[in-house]
Amino acid sequence: MGSGSSNQLKCPADYDKDKFKRILTLYDRLDSNGDHIVETNELDKIAELHFINKIRKMKEYILKMENDAIQKCNKMKCDTAFQISSINTQLLLDIKNNNNKKADDVMCANRLIDKMNKMNDGEKTKEFRKAVSDDKGHIHFWTFYEYMKDRTDDIVNIVW
Repeated sequence: MGSGSSNQLKCPADYDKDKFKRILTLYDRLDSNGDHIVETNELDKIAELHFINKIRKMKEYILKMENDAIQKCNKMKCDTAFQISSINTQLLLDIKNNNNKKADDVMCANRLIDKMNKMNDGEKTKEFRKAVSDDKGHIHFWTFYEYMKDRTDDIVNIVW
């Protein structure tokens, strides 16, 4: 063992005293000739342990990276499944709403058809007058034109 003179060194205030003592003891063992300098041949005793520890830490790092990657992949799969489920739920709701709207629109259109089929000639004339009149009930050419411009094919069907 070394001369033990490294025990005269003081532990830093912010460091554990027992750990510092272990470091001093190891240093004294490595400094076998007591000259306070660790020679290369004196390091042979700890070099193997140093590399065993480095290899162990690298293997732990690899294992941690693999576990982290697996956890991240599992989280991504879970998130993806949730998002797909959410999208599917929204799409099913949109389809249901679309079908409900179509059913409501068809029902309203059928009611209007029924109402128009039940109208007598006077009611039909009154409704047509509303469609081609201004707000005072007068039928002016341009109001009539706006109504008829997309219905010119029907003109031949008008019976005089």
